[in-house]
Amino acid sequence: MKKRHITAILLAALCAAGAAQAQYAPAAPASQEMQFPSMPSKDGSQSPPSTLRMTVTPEQAPPAVIRDSAESQAQYVRCREVSDRAAVSNAQMQAGVAQCLKELEQRRQQ
Repeated sequence: MKKRHITAILLAALCAAGAAQAQYAPAAPASQEMQFPSMPSKDGSQSPPSTLRMTVTPEQAPPAVIRDSAESQAQYVRCREVSDRAAVSNAQMQAGVAQCLKELEQRRQQ
């Protein structure tokens, strides 16, 4: 039981030491880059990768929601059903789906 407490304390101390050594590298104003050097293992070798780089970029606004009419949705479903029944191979099914999506996009632009 005491060994577990000592192990937990040592692990917490190593985590605290690693956090204290974390270096923040300046980056472009739109993103933030952080570097964390690795700790040497017990035998003195560096564990790969020796440096972890993480780049955080701010999220962009989500795209506008597209709402199709009930009629347009029904036409798409009918197109998919017909093309799926007619397809005898995966390539034909993919081509049918592409054609149905193309027709849907054309209806959206009208």
